[in-house]
Amino acid sequence: MNMAKKKSVEEELEGELLNEDDESIEDSLDVEIPADKTKEELADLLSSQLEEEIQGREFKYLQIQIEKDNDTEYYIIVRHQSHGFMNYLVAQVLKCKGVDFVAYKSTSLDPPRLYVRLEDGHDIKAVLKDALGKMRTEWKGMKNAVAAMKL
Repeated sequence: MNMAKKKSVEEELEGELLNEDDESIEDSLDVEIPADKTKEELADLLSSQLEEEIQGREFKYLQIQIEKDNDTEYYIIVRHQSHGFMNYLVAQVLKCKGVDFVAYKSTSLDPPRLYVRLEDGHDIKAVLKDALGKMRTEWKGMKNAVAAMKL
């Protein structure tokens, strides 16, 4: 009978993970991690670098799909947007002329759906263009205000 002791799965994995030829997690990052930083300071550093990376991207299009329920009610599927953006979009659409009701529903399985009820004679595309134009104007104003601040 072979009495040789078998390595446990954990010991084998640990040996593979701690191979000296492999680079450490810190080495695989593009970020130099100072040793004297606390966890909170490191989190702030990494999140600020992530924000800089995101700001460098150009987002040109909002992916939407408009579905007509009846003459005055529409369902608009808005892809790849957050809860915060959807709340802001609802607030801006409500300010538009001809809008009777706006709400949205978001689940983990489906992209957010914006429900819009218009008064008779109003076009959904014109309402959405108006709302997005208002959003763009507000964002430009905010950008200019931040740029004018002396930090």
